[in-house]
Amino acid sequence: MAAFLRTLSLLFTAALLAPLQAHAADNGIAVDHTHYANRPLLPDFTGADCPDMPRGLEQVKGNLYRHTSGAGLSVHSGLVLITKDGALVIDPAATCTSGWLRDEIRTRFGVPVSYVVYTHGHADHISGGQVFQQDGTIVVANQRAVEPIVGEKLPTAVPDRVFDKDMSITLGGETVLLHRVAASHSDSMIMVLFPGYKALQCTDVCQSGTMPYNDFLDFYYPGWIETLDWVIAQDVDFIDVGHYSPATRENQIALRAYMVDLHQQVLELVRAGQSWDELYRKVTFSAETRAWIGFDTMNKLNIMGMYRWVSNHRRGEW
Repeated sequence: MAAFLRTLSLLFTAALLAPLQAHAADNGIAVDHTHYANRPLLPDFTGADCPDMPRGLEQVKGNLYRHTSGAGLSVHSGLVLITKDGALVIDPAATCTSGWLRDEIRTRFGVPVSYVVYTHGHADHISGGQVFQQDGTIVVANQRAVEPIVGEKLPTAVPDRVFDKDMSITLGGETVLLHRVAASHSDSMIMVLFPGYKALQCTDVCQSGTMPYNDFLDFYYPGWIETLDWVIAQDVDFIDVGHYSPATRENQIALRAYMVDLHQQVLELVRAGQSWDELYRKVTFSAETRAWIGFDTMNKLNIMGMYRWVSNHRRGEW
């Protein structure tokens, strides 16, 4: 009986989605899921019931919304576009809240989720993708995200569509642009631009008066600067960073200055022969940076990550 009901539910969902496909289009490349059938999975660290986790879906402007799950510094977020022909969700973030988000969209707006977009292949942002995919949602990511999802055994959906450099999605008369600049915070990172709203999803790379996380996990310094240059050049006035609160272009200009200064300080100290124990004590920070959220927790970790990058990407005289 359970199997029958499940089949009936899938047929109902497919029937509901069928008339919408004529109004949804993208230029992504289809992924052959047979290659990943029965792949091994790690336990889902976001899968346990979380009825008390704060969650929300708040309007940014017009048909653009922002979903959140978690509280304080642990909040995860992503933009949501609502159209008459379906919704597009960025980074579901947690399995235990994905069902709520799917149902909230359907209840409030009367449409299914047509697309889920992964900003990069890190589990804390893309967990829960399978909840949407099981209902017929198309999951999209950069092609470089497939390998870590499969290789790291992440218990989320393997993408249905991928792309290399650029991809566009048209849904209900709205256009969403996906763009990969360079390896920055992971080599699968993409920017998601909503030109009609002057809004951008720049997860983890961008900050909102906050310190970059930890010791720059999965980090590529030159590409991070290149990505920030691209972001700063965009005509946007709302940037969701995947955590904390939304940001502005001015926040990214300040972040770029901080990153370049930290890199230069660490490089000069390494070239001067400073050991780690000496080096981290000599790095200085501006008054502006000291006021950023997370400074006391993250400043030495940021130095450590930059020290590791510099040490691994210089040759010296030998």
